[in-house]
Amino acid sequence: MAKIKSPLMSLDAKGSVGGLTFSKVRGINIAKAKSMPARRFRTTQPRNRSILSFLSMYFAELTANQRLAWQQWAQDHPEPDSFGGTFILTAHQAFIKLNFNAVRLDDWSAKSAEPPIDEPAASLDDLTVETGTVAEGDIQVDWSLQGTGDAGDYGEIQIAGPFMSPARQSIESRFRYIGSVAGNVVTYTAESLTVGMWYWLRVRYITAEGQATPWLLGQATPYEGP
Repeated sequence: MAKIKSPLMSLDAKGSVGGLTFSKVRGINIAKAKSMPARRFRTTQPRNRSILSFLSMYFAELTANQRLAWQQWAQDHPEPDSFGGTFILTAHQAFIKLNFNAVRLDDWSAKSAEPPIDEPAASLDDLTVETGTVAEGDIQVDWSLQGTGDAGDYGEIQIAGPFMSPARQSIESRFRYIGSVAGNVVTYTAESLTVGMWYWLRVRYITAEGQATPWLLGQATPYEGP
């Protein structure tokens, strides 16, 4: 809600009201219309919201011992932060993180009230992203595994692009899910991409319980055909 100063004869306002946002920039009062998000006909975001909502309710039904087990798992698996250090997730955050991955890549039966006991059976190594050679618009991604990949786990692939130049580096927020393969598979072909443009692709190994290894990424332009 906007904070009106001198309401009988207002010359200054800060905040939002009636679809307008009032602010002051360099001493000048400014009123801007709120941007309206595009109503995209996509199923990904509604499904993700549904998963998160369900898991939050599911977590509330856990026993005290189960929540304690998740807190212990979180303490044993610190997360990297943006400053080069680490931080500890809460029990709720750890539960949501792993179960969200598990359900998203499989189905509702993949959820678990208990944290995993074993570490991931493998992690990715030597990622290669290159122009495909089979069909126009293809990019092929190949990688090797440290350890033995489990067919019940996953290799998750995400893509960012298209970009007009290979120099585009600020891409973290642009990645989106494009597909997955079984954990013992070490190749994936991204199809029907725009020829002449550039794409970043990244891959990670995710266990059936939702534990994920770090991303590996690379860049290529699609195959233009023979």
